[in-house]
Amino acid sequence: MAEEMSLRERKKLETRAALCRAAMRVAAEDGFERLTVEAIAAAAGVSVRTFHNYFGSKEEAVFAQVTEVLLDAVHRFRDRPGEEEIWDAFQKAMLASVSELEDEWVHGIEVFRSATADPARLAGEVHRLEDIHGAGVAVVAHRTGTDPTRDLYPHLVSSAFGAVLDAAIAVWDGSKIEEFKDLLTQAIERIRQGLPQPE
Repeated sequence: MAEEMSLRERKKLETRAALCRAAMRVAAEDGFERLTVEAIAAAAGVSVRTFHNYFGSKEEAVFAQVTEVLLDAVHRFRDRPGEEEIWDAFQKAMLASVSELEDEWVHGIEVFRSATADPARLAGEVHRLEDIHGAGVAVVAHRTGTDPTRDLYPHLVSSAFGAVLDAAIAVWDGSKIEEFKDLLTQAIERIRQGLPQPE
């Protein structure tokens, strides 16, 4: 019985993951305006009823995947060797995540750009971004021995992580993923240097 439940839970996780990927892919390809629950369900090969067993709306399904991609980078950062300098650890975690989840990152960036063009659509999902920031704060605090209830440092660094990502997304032209990785690297290096004013 325990094995049967394990297989059932695994199947549920696989179905949820398939719906997340389908939602982000369809949103990236067709845009939020034409995104429907029916289209997501069809792309995932399940019924609309099955979709509603996992998600309450199309936005929830899309942003669940975006959140998981961002959390992947946070978890990789958390798992980097403790002796690594914090920006080295962040850079290696980000580049590994983008390299290994290339399609998810590309679609996620397209979805994020589409959502930010419509603030009302993003408003309902802001809590997810706050959760990502909070996870980053916790990891930085753990790695540096700082107290997130009293110290500014983990909050500043986690916010800087977000700024690096936002800046790279803003400048990237959406073509080659290697160029996006280069932008991430450049942004991190400028943060390291204290953001000197350009000559």
